[in-house]
Amino acid sequence: MPSFGLGTWQQYDPATVKRVVRQALDAGYRLIDTASAYRNEPAIGSALAEAFKDSALGLRRKDVWITSKLAPKQQGFNGATAAVLGSLRDLQTDYIDLYLIHWPGVSGRQPEDAEHKAYRKESWRALENLYKQGKVRAIGVSNYTRTHLQEMMEYAQIMPMVNQCELHPLCPQTDLLRYCHSNDIAFTAYASFGEGVLLSSD
Repeated sequence: MPSFGLGTWQQYDPATVKRVVRQALDAGYRLIDTASAYRNEPAIGSALAEAFKDSALGLRRKDVWITSKLAPKQQGFNGATAAVLGSLRDLQTDYIDLYLIHWPGVSGRQPEDAEHKAYRKESWRALENLYKQGKVRAIGVSNYTRTHLQEMMEYAQIMPMVNQCELHPLCPQTDLLRYCHSNDIAFTAYASFGEGVLLSSD
């Protein structure tokens, strides 16, 4: 997995998405991070397909790492399975390099609802199945706390390979980082500049 990549959150306009993805590839980016909830996978798929056809760029599918994520409203075995198949279609690819459960909760339920755990378990079972089929080459989670990761030991046949969370000096996540490292879970960061706060002159 490349050490840095292009995040595409809040990029909705198809023409803009295609332009930004192509500019990133031209600049040397080799990781594109998207999600079902971002609603931009079709535009990303189109941009990548065009890039792979450009002999001057010289890129093949294996040269670009694609990460996508399961939306909270898609949680559950059937929902997760359908979501991955939909992402494969929209991204115009036979496999996704890394697929994550975007959030530990399910849309439309109170935080204390016990059903969240059941949905997490079934979503993970679906990802394990798709991983074994080769449709996703690595599976993981996003925004999971230490408690969520420890819970997975009760039901996971395959532990998550990645946990993607917010990480920057204002959100250091020290305990979570230590736990992931000690359990062979790669930690990837988003909002590394505090969504721009750390770049402010103030």
